[in-house]
Amino acid sequence: MITPRITRLLRVPDLRAMHQAIAGCIPPHDPLAARTCAVIVPTTGAAVALGRTLETLCPGGGPGLLVLPDLLTRRDFYRVLHERLPGAPGMLSAFEREVLLRRAARAADLEGASPPFRLRPGLILEILGFYDELRRRGRSVADFERLMTDSLAPSADIDRGAARMLRQTRFLAAAFAGFEQGVEATGRHDEHALRTLLIQREGPPPYRHVVVTVADQAADPFGLWPADFDLLARIRGLERLDVIATENVLAAGFHERIHDLLPGLDEERRGSPGAGPVLAAPQPATGAETRLWHVCRDREEEMADVARWVVRTRNPDRFVVVFQRPLPYLYLARYVFGDAGLPYQAVDSLPLAAEPFAAALDLVFTFAAAEANRASLVALLGSPHWRFAPEPGAAYVTPEAVAAADALLRDWKYFGGWERLAELAAEAPVGVSSAVRDRPGLRSAAPAILAAARAAERIRAIEAAPGASAQIAALRAFIRDHERPPDPVGMGNGPGAMGQGPWAMGDGEWAMGNDWFSAHVRARAAILGALESLECAHAQHDDRPLPFGELAGTIRRWIEGQTFSPQTGHDGLTMLDGPAAAYADADEMRICGLVEQDWPDRGRRSIFYPAALLSQLGWPDERDRHAAGRARFRDLLRLPGLRLSLSTFTLEDDAVVPASPLLEELGSSGLAVEHQPADGMPRIFKHEALSEEPIAAEAVHGPAASWLALRLSRSDGSDSRFHGSCGPRAPSTYAVSHLERYLDCPFKYFAKHVLRLDEERKDEAGLSPQERGQLLHDVFERFFDEWRATGRGRITAANLPQALELFEEVAEARLAPLSESDRAMERTYLLGSAVSSGLAARAFAFEIEHGVDVVERLLEYTLEGEFDFEGPEGTRRLGLRAKADRIDLLADGTIRVIDYKLGRAPKPSRALQLPVYGLCAAQHLEGRHGRQFPVSRAGYVAFREKNAFVPLGGSTSLEEALDEGQQRLLRTVSAVERGEFPPQPDEPFICTRCGYAPVCRKDYVGDE
Repeated sequence: MITPRITRLLRVPDLRAMHQAIAGCIPPHDPLAARTCAVIVPTTGAAVALGRTLETLCPGGGPGLLVLPDLLTRRDFYRVLHERLPGAPGMLSAFEREVLLRRAARAADLEGASPPFRLRPGLILEILGFYDELRRRGRSVADFERLMTDSLAPSADIDRGAARMLRQTRFLAAAFAGFEQGVEATGRHDEHALRTLLIQREGPPPYRHVVVTVADQAADPFGLWPADFDLLARIRGLERLDVIATENVLAAGFHERIHDLLPGLDEERRGSPGAGPVLAAPQPATGAETRLWHVCRDREEEMADVARWVVRTRNPDRFVVVFQRPLPYLYLARYVFGDAGLPYQAVDSLPLAAEPFAAALDLVFTFAAAEANRASLVALLGSPHWRFAPEPGAAYVTPEAVAAADALLRDWKYFGGWERLAELAAEAPVGVSSAVRDRPGLRSAAPAILAAARAAERIRAIEAAPGASAQIAALRAFIRDHERPPDPVGMGNGPGAMGQGPWAMGDGEWAMGNDWFSAHVRARAAILGALESLECAHAQHDDRPLPFGELAGTIRRWIEGQTFSPQTGHDGLTMLDGPAAAYADADEMRICGLVEQDWPDRGRRSIFYPAALLSQLGWPDERDRHAAGRARFRDLLRLPGLRLSLSTFTLEDDAVVPASPLLEELGSSGLAVEHQPADGMPRIFKHEALSEEPIAAEAVHGPAASWLALRLSRSDGSDSRFHGSCGPRAPSTYAVSHLERYLDCPFKYFAKHVLRLDEERKDEAGLSPQERGQLLHDVFERFFDEWRATGRGRITAANLPQALELFEEVAEARLAPLSESDRAMERTYLLGSAVSSGLAARAFAFEIEHGVDVVERLLEYTLEGEFDFEGPEGTRRLGLRAKADRIDLLADGTIRVIDYKLGRAPKPSRALQLPVYGLCAAQHLEGRHGRQFPVSRAGYVAFREKNAFVPLGGSTSLEEALDEGQQRLLRTVSAVERGEFPPQPDEPFICTRCGYAPVCRKDYVGDE
């Protein structure tokens, strides 16, 4: 092994000392030394942050004066090494490597080493990633095959899992060998061949000095691999290699590993630990638990809180906002900081998949994969990024036509299919009156349906192209013909606005307007360039046609794996992700988004082998990753010079999220705590600026003053209308099912029955719950009508076969109009299957068990009128309306109330309908047949319950269950009449499927 002349490990106590150590490793004003020095950092954002920090630390530096070394990520380091290698062969692109591996995988399959899974685009990329990691850990394909085979072969005969993995190993080894042969045949290099060439080749070195500021991959997802350290140890001409790491990271296991990776490493200690910042914590309320971090409702409120803290600082340019997941914070910053008039700067790697152009292309793929089902059809035609016409030369489809098609296809229960779409298009020629008469609403929907059919023809033609390169060319043509470019000035303004004429498609002719337009152009250019590169790769290496799903999957996977780095602003506060923040020089810092799903960053596990097998190949232990993640977080806590604050939030995507376990580190951080009251926060947003006393008193009058007071009361809690109250309401006749909705969530009742908002409906691949419930009730009602007509009474063990036979006849007649798939599903609910009994068998079983003759059955019985209920304040008379599934008048002079459920019986604490039905029925039926009918039994026949019959109240007596339901009814009615409708779901998880989520403030979060 050829080692550099000087190889050092520089141990630093904290991140500020690391900055000083990096500055001490480079000569600040020596251009020659700077050009031959490289500093390896985790991300592009880290390179920018470190550059600014070095300009501050190096004396006499300053912008434009300091000569910086190359600040490079690992990927950029390899790119520069290749560029500086004279006469080096060209590098294979990522697309060419993927195509070569796909070809090798197919060849391995054909030659007998078949995989135990279907080769899909996502798996091709995973296999390529596994190969790269194998080589980066210093293992060859032969090492991999030998070690895996030796471990799996002995148990393959008795263990199906081992046999499957052994088969997988043989396939992967064959595919990897074919891939390496394919790479060699091209005459070009990939990363692994480049490493070998750099070690073996004589000549001037690309760099004489390399400073490594990241740990290894076992400790840092952006760290170096064993093969990278091996390259640095053996590359010819490298005179100095410095590895800089904090004591926390070294103590987490990196110290031992770095000495194994670089034997003979000298150690030096640099710097002394700083005093650490003050931890700015919220002032706890009286009697509340003391917390060292701020808790916000969601990410938007978190960013608003950050803006208020920044304004309080004397120097916002020295304030850094840190996050783990950039996307939500960088997009929120545009609106929150813009509203506050707060300048900010951000350089980060954003996912290309989050850009509008990528999302627009994904709509095409979804349309094809779903064979133009209603949701994908409406999304594609309604997208502002595409334009479609019903026929050549016709006007583009309007949003009104798309909306009409959406409504019509929903009513028709259209679920997609190329042939079905073609049939609808054949019925929808524009202006044909007969078609309009046959299908109401078709006239307005016809343009959209015809346009969708034309788009479907183009997409099916893509799949039918003779080769993969021709398929991609056809996809590019589809994009060119149907893309609707945005207006760089403003949507809908000027001649270049959407839908107002053609737009020049050459990339050089696109105007570079504001930041969003520039980002759109860059994303578009990246994706179109990728399609062109993929087309060339297939044309050169493997031009067999691909199924459209496989082609779309390949493009999707590439887009999801790519990032681009837009820069926003040049002054104000700085926004950085966690890896980049470690290189920033800051006085104050806010670490945001400390929730379990973001902090710590979760490492990716292999999908091919368990950790125990991979450890033989050098894969690290998960415990090392966790320990290193906590170590990096502890370092980050002590980075700012003056003040640190942290925040988490409780709600995301309509679900409650737990806080990060890393917050446990605050207790042992040793930082001084400073509690700051929230009431001292300045008002910085535009609507808040109007609330200053002089303005409110002198300038804001009349409607403006009313609006201002209303706007402020929404957030300060002074107006209860924005927290679930709408004032007293007059008594009325209540539907019992509506009141049970109140128990689910009061806000759902408010949205549906007070505001009268339509609930957002989702596509149902079959009958909706309402339709299924109606079918169930219809079948039972018809069965008992016919059963009674035959002169039979209660169902007994003797006549059970006749009852089941009659029920099946009634059910089949009712199911006949449904589609074949719907019939099969509903038949299972009603009649059961080989593994479970249906509702009929359950309903009959409990009747046999009860053993009491039935005098009269009241099916779908309407209970409407005024009824008396006993509460703590005496008797109250309520107007109610309800429809009971079934009330049996029994021979013993009592009644039995039954409620059918397709799911499970409701919890006893929430049961309302059944006890109210029982109480109302006893009053409503008084005097029938000249007698009274008290309730003797009540319960549920539920399809998904273990028992055939679930009694009301569970383990409590019937009398107690009826009384509890009575009190629950009175409390619910009183709350409705007080106008109390807070967003407080009985179970928070129901928020994830609520149709009123877009209009709900979810103020219940954090109230417990």
